[in-house]
Amino acid sequence: LPSTKQRVILVTGANKGIGFYVVKRLLERCSPDDTLILLGTRDLQRGEDALKQLGSPTNVRLLQLDMSSTESIHQAVNEI
Repeated sequence: LPSTKQRVILVTGANKGIGFYVVKRLLERCSPDDTLILLGTRDLQRGEDALKQLGSPTNVRLLQLDMSSTESIHQAVNEI
């Protein structure tokens, strides 16, 4: 049987700068059928704005994540 596993990629700081560019490049190179991209952002509104700039792809999900906060990291892990 063929594998139906979906690859999950988490990009932190993905609402701007290098993180945003990484998500943009992943969207160009990865199939939406087998790749889920988690757009990690401290500010959900900025993340939503970034998602709109990307064209609201169906395989990108927002994940509130502040890498400087242990509590935020634990919450993100639980959500994932």
